[in-house]
Amino acid sequence: MSLYFSDLYVDTVSKGLLQPGEQLVARTSGYHVPWWAMNIPWFKSQYLVLVTSQRAVLVRHKRGLLTGDRMESVHSVPLQQIDRCKLSGLFGKKLALRGGGVDLTLTVPGGFLEIPGNVDAGKRLVDTWQRTRALPA
Repeated sequence: MSLYFSDLYVDTVSKGLLQPGEQLVARTSGYHVPWWAMNIPWFKSQYLVLVTSQRAVLVRHKRGLLTGDRMESVHSVPLQQIDRCKLSGLFGKKLALRGGGVDLTLTVPGGFLEIPGNVDAGKRLVDTWQRTRALPA
């Protein structure tokens, strides 16, 4: 099971990270496990992806051995700099983000005991990116 990001936590983090004039379009969560980690929980990184009207904000969380869960880093990428954004998979959804200093593939969990609408929010992320790519520079 992944970290659960409550609406209160998402609102608090987004208020601190959004710039004036930005609106939160969607939020989704996913996790990344390196191939060599063999699904050991301490090597798994949980991401909260906040999509605004102008950029994608990747908030990385890690699970500590004794310290508990913590926010590790924040990375912001303008939507115009993202080269590839794709949500794929039949049963296990994968979100691929490439460009702007990001090369990341996240597993987006959905279903029971997960954030309601998590996969739908991933679809809104891809739709927002596609609309941004269609706009002239």
